[in-house]
Amino acid sequence: MLTRKSIISLYVVQLVGYALPLITIPYLSYVLGPAGIGTIGYAQTIAQISLILVDFGFDLTSTRKVAVHRHEPNVVNGIYWTTTTAKATLAVVGSGILVFLSLAISSESNDQIPLLMANLILWGNVLTPTWLYQGLQRMAVLAAAIVTARVVFLLPLFLLVRNNRDVALASALYFCPNLFAGLVLTGIAFSQKAVAWRYQTSIQTILAEAKESYHLFLSSVLTSTYMYANVLLLKIMSGNIVVGYYVAADKIITPLRQLSTPPIQALFPQICAMYAEGKYPSAQKIIRRLIIAFIGTGVLMLVGFELGGEWFVNRFFGPKFHETFQILRIMIIVPVIIGVAATLVQLQLIASGNQSVLKKIYLASALFHVCQAPLMIHVWGPIGAAYSVVATEIVATAMVLLACKEVRAKHRYV
Repeated sequence: MLTRKSIISLYVVQLVGYALPLITIPYLSYVLGPAGIGTIGYAQTIAQISLILVDFGFDLTSTRKVAVHRHEPNVVNGIYWTTTTAKATLAVVGSGILVFLSLAISSESNDQIPLLMANLILWGNVLTPTWLYQGLQRMAVLAAAIVTARVVFLLPLFLLVRNNRDVALASALYFCPNLFAGLVLTGIAFSQKAVAWRYQTSIQTILAEAKESYHLFLSSVLTSTYMYANVLLLKIMSGNIVVGYYVAADKIITPLRQLSTPPIQALFPQICAMYAEGKYPSAQKIIRRLIIAFIGTGVLMLVGFELGGEWFVNRFFGPKFHETFQILRIMIIVPVIIGVAATLVQLQLIASGNQSVLKKIYLASALFHVCQAPLMIHVWGPIGAAYSVVATEIVATAMVLLACKEVRAKHRYV
């Protein structure tokens, strides 16, 4: 019952996350133009790369620990302070990177202030203990706070952002919900006594936690190479307008890609417990059903986009975004590929304690992307960037499948 409630809560967040861009992106596209959208997308990409350092794999390892010890308040409190302290320390480094990049460019550049505003994303992540609420299976509270924060900032966005000179203000309002939701969720956690003001951690504990999360961090670093490199390559090779075409397509793909996240996150604590109890066949049954559901959903998305995708893009972004439809036509299969891969990675490799193999998979994937993406972008521009993402995701998923096969053989379950 709790798992079903968690899935529903997370899907509410995803649906709102998909619906809000349907409202905000068309408005910002017309008001700011491709260059303005590209500027905000560039700052957001840099922040997302910095977030990999801030997360350091803690979100999954801490979720697992909270799920196991959720009936032991003192242990949960210790996990909270250890994780939050570690993430805050890393966020200081991430903020330093954003400030350095903003100061390194001309003060007349439109990129400077959005890069500074991207700090709101970093500190919002530190203050949003998603891993705590997920481990305690209180996803309804998490969903309510995130949805409220996103809706609250809609009105000032529409009222105050009026033309392409408001890029800095638009970036602040676009990034601020992360911090607002984090403050609310932290306050709720303390008021409901899920955690206490009693500080429980040490340098040794933080280092031990970091050592445990290292494999996931390294995997995230390597994954970011092919997740975010295209925006940076397009920025260098073609400028903000082409970045705007690509970012516009990514704003559609990202919510679709994240449709697989709620059931995976909700099932993660349960699958971890099943592996710990030796219930391998039951866990595999759940995983197979989830993969079949993702594949079916992917087929429906592909057919739907072929039938109405061009009309949708023209109405959604406007005639200036003529390249976006062709990019989306290629990348529409990415969500289903990622859904299958994420299911296997989180519910089989990580949940069973075999996450160390991920760094090899993502290292090979990153090297593959670094080799082929610049060439594809040079030849085909943003269309080539789309092809490069699909190619890398297929290669990475194939390697994940092989790793899962080896794990099943090792534990003698199918």
